[in-house]
Amino acid sequence: MGDFLAKQERMLRDFFTAHDHRLKPREDFVFLGIDSASLTLDGPAAEVVAGNSTLEKMSKRYPWDRRVYAEAIDRLANAGAKLIIIDLVFPQGATAEEDEALAAAIARHRNKVVLASAFMAQAAGDQQTVTQMVEPIEPFLGPLDSETPSGYVNFWPHYKDRLVREVQLSKTLREVNNQPRRSDEPVFVPLSVAAARQLGKEPTAPSQIARFRMARVQGRNVDEVYEPQSLYRIFVPSDWQQYREAAFFQDKVVIIGPAAPTFQDAHDTPAGKVYGAQLHLHALGAILEDAWYREGLLGDGLLLRWILCGVALMVSCAVAFAWSRVGRLLLALSVAFVLWLGTAYFTCYFTGVVIGGVPWMATTSSGIFGAMIWQAITERARRQQLHRHLQRSMSPDVADAIVKAPSGYYAAASGNRKEVTVLFADVRDFTTRSEQQDAVQLVSQLNEYLEKMVEVIFAHGGTVDKFIGDAIMATWGGLDRDDSQAQAEASVQAAKGMLHELAKLNAKWASEGLEPFHIGIGIHHGEAVVGEVGSDQRTDFTVIGDAVNLASRTEGLTKKLAVELLISSAVYAHLTEPQGWVEVLSVRVKGRDAAVSLYTPFPHDDQQRLVLEAGVAAFRSGDLSKATAHFAELEAAPTFAGVARFYQQELMKLSAGTKTPPGWDGVIRMDSK
Repeated sequence: MGDFLAKQERMLRDFFTAHDHRLKPREDFVFLGIDSASLTLDGPAAEVVAGNSTLEKMSKRYPWDRRVYAEAIDRLANAGAKLIIIDLVFPQGATAEEDEALAAAIARHRNKVVLASAFMAQAAGDQQTVTQMVEPIEPFLGPLDSETPSGYVNFWPHYKDRLVREVQLSKTLREVNNQPRRSDEPVFVPLSVAAARQLGKEPTAPSQIARFRMARVQGRNVDEVYEPQSLYRIFVPSDWQQYREAAFFQDKVVIIGPAAPTFQDAHDTPAGKVYGAQLHLHALGAILEDAWYREGLLGDGLLLRWILCGVALMVSCAVAFAWSRVGRLLLALSVAFVLWLGTAYFTCYFTGVVIGGVPWMATTSSGIFGAMIWQAITERARRQQLHRHLQRSMSPDVADAIVKAPSGYYAAASGNRKEVTVLFADVRDFTTRSEQQDAVQLVSQLNEYLEKMVEVIFAHGGTVDKFIGDAIMATWGGLDRDDSQAQAEASVQAAKGMLHELAKLNAKWASEGLEPFHIGIGIHHGEAVVGEVGSDQRTDFTVIGDAVNLASRTEGLTKKLAVELLISSAVYAHLTEPQGWVEVLSVRVKGRDAAVSLYTPFPHDDQQRLVLEAGVAAFRSGDLSKATAHFAELEAAPTFAGVARFYQQELMKLSAGTKTPPGWDGVIRMDSK
């Protein structure tokens, strides 16, 4: 519930801030984007590109020659730009000519340039990573006494919804590696803070992790604010002439950064998706305009929050008990919601204080709905008493159906033909164990096993039809209206969950000196008769018919094949992801003319699967010598060794494995379980 309320609170505050249009875009911010047009150069004519050394460099595959950025810095600085922010990290050197040209351009305009750094995760051995600060190479930073300012480009989205809401105004290496900050370690600042300092402004945010206002224009999306202009245009003579004549870059803060999908430099915010360079401009604008949000009530301490929740609860309960009618209670709740939301919205809009609204609304709702629920307690208690009585003779889901919808249950109990999925699970060699193991110990172990298996079945929507000694019969579809696909998926997941829980039980029993349990599970899907069967003294809601018999036979074959889980072709046909299953056998059981294919899950070893499939195919086609060779190869494989031994026994029956009888179809007849 805490996570749910926190999510709703984030959504509410995001709604308030996303619709806050008070901070207008700054006219002196320009985003020159490395966009698709700059990467492809489809805009300028070929002769313009051919006659321009910078455009020629840009026409080659990205990353470009660094002399492109050197030329951009020179042009923008000479055109009167106030500040040039390079939203690109240069952690390694390129060619000497490129680096020398870019370093010289930076040095000529060092008081106007801000470079980018980044916290990046790097391998630290043993499949671990550690985050390091990656800064521009030394020639670009320049001498220590007049070093080119730089700031990290990282934003940290919320770990739950991955939305960027805040800028972290300083960070140390220990902090990014989830360790406490030390006073003697270097402190790094983001790109926006480094740029603001060059402009003579320090951030005045209420905390180091500060939620900033984003500049907005009424009726326009957030990605249209500080919209990127193609970088290549400043190198096209005709375009540059227009820029110069209009003094476009005079006293402008210009950021050069990625603006194409290929860079994957887009960030989700409450107002929408923006490029990283746009986000830096929004943060820089907040610093320059002192446009910060402050948390109200939620950040004022645990005691105040408890007091406010208590007041809201008392007021809501007083209203609820004064007005017993549901209509009046809902009206009171609606009025309280509107008043609180209106107060929170206008407080955020006019003061920048974001008030936490969801906890108090949830508390008010709890008080009002609590009074309404109180009126139903007597009826609920009666139903629970009936439910406990019914659970003594049937599974909880059947009891739930009777208590919640008696008419629906009685209609189903009268007898119907339905498509159901039946699961049988049986403990192997249990009879032998019952003769050797201490009776009290065995019963305790069996009950522990049955309890876990039933939990798994119920968790996947199944009904425990009955216990047959150590065996379990469970069904899907007897009471509910799930389609065949949903039944098949749920039963298979339940079977896998039962095997997983049994493995944990066996590990526990081994530590206690007890012998493990080994089980086989068989699942079949088909038509059956569903209803209440019994006498006047005792009845059971159960499933009967051919589907039940075939599920039981399928489970019996798990022991012969030495596998834990088998499903019939009827179940396999309804799986949404059947890739993890392999056909092991086609059988014709006593009382059925139609053959049934059986499948079992296989491990990631595709070689075993391929050999098994080849062996089964050879057996089915009557190529017994090839089948013998494949199953001999498979006998050493741990997963399908039992299957191989089963087929080898069948091959020995077929005239020493050399020929097949007339009418052979590869289907094995099983006259006993």
